[in-house]
Amino acid sequence: MSEKDTAIQQFIALLQEALAQKTLIKLSLSKGPKEAAQKILGRPIALKKGLALQATYRYPTQDKVQNYLLAELDPQLSSWLQDYKAAYLKTTTEEIQLLFNRRGIARLQRKKMAQKAEPAALSHNRKKQYLISADRPFLQALGITDAKGRVKDKQQDKFRQINKYVEIMQAQLEQTNLLGQAARLRIVDMGSGKGYLSFALVDFLMQQGQEVELLGVELRPELVEFCQQLSEQLGWQASIRFMAMDIADFPKELKIDVLIALHACNLATDYALHKGLLQGADLLVVAPCCHKEIRKQIQAVAPQWRFPLKQGIFQERQAELLTDSIRALLLEHQGYQAKAFEFISGQHTAKNLMLAAQKRPQGVTEEEQASILLELRALAAEFGIKEQELAKRLGLALV
Repeated sequence: MSEKDTAIQQFIALLQEALAQKTLIKLSLSKGPKEAAQKILGRPIALKKGLALQATYRYPTQDKVQNYLLAELDPQLSSWLQDYKAAYLKTTTEEIQLLFNRRGIARLQRKKMAQKAEPAALSHNRKKQYLISADRPFLQALGITDAKGRVKDKQQDKFRQINKYVEIMQAQLEQTNLLGQAARLRIVDMGSGKGYLSFALVDFLMQQGQEVELLGVELRPELVEFCQQLSEQLGWQASIRFMAMDIADFPKELKIDVLIALHACNLATDYALHKGLLQGADLLVVAPCCHKEIRKQIQAVAPQWRFPLKQGIFQERQAELLTDSIRALLLEHQGYQAKAFEFISGQHTAKNLMLAAQKRPQGVTEEEQASILLELRALAAEFGIKEQELAKRLGLALV
């Protein structure tokens, strides 16, 4: 047996022993293949069939959970440890790490705990651990929690939305290699509103030790004044400030690392994306709202679309699909990898689509751009779309 296999088998044996003896607290696997889950987090649970490891597969926009009984765990662990190059195991008495060097040789590190820890709860359902806890001072200042750090009944949805947003941003920043960088991270939040999400993101990043400067751009002066006062109240002036201006007027000389625009209405999303592209932002994150520009242009070019497009609700949804598809293709054309996914549950808001685009390190070739442009024009022609704001600002004709 090779040195690598020996260390892996030792790690597996230690994990199985900890699970069987009910001393396991948690398992964490990271540094896996690009197409796989970013992390696998494991914890012990008690099922009717016996003790099991509950594995949470953490993807950028969602988590998937699967349970593995002790008897079936060995082959699964062996498979994981062939793919993931960092493994961490915590028990009530020690911490164990499986580390791989550049040649793929694994070694085991064990460290005894100074004090014995409490065993993990084996309940199948446990209280969700949030990235932004309810005791954070900015939440009370925004009226989401009370003086005792408890989330108010009417603010439960807002609290969950804040945490879902921070989870998404954490994943996006990690994928773009922006989280943990030495340089200060410049984030521009266009259409920052009352600042719920702006303050939450800054709070999270500061807790991670990340130097950050967030600029909130908001058209309504009273909201800018409110947010600026809150920033000063928290002592965060060096990390977050707000500007009263139209998104279209944002100065082009200001560097942007991350561009955010959540629920910027109609063309404002295109203005924001264009600013991010001009400034070469590494990450663009938008949650579009209203799609009036395309809806006015939609025509039933093909006979099979005539009936659906007579229905107002179908026309509205088609406008949303077309607008955001065009935006995603334009971002791909500009050298970004674009993804669309659900931001929060549709029961909270119908405007729940998020579009995230990460700059591709290798850029985009002329051949790729030509192919994307053909696809874009074919899509526009299918529904009689002659122009779109972002395309127009990029100097690209749809016909």
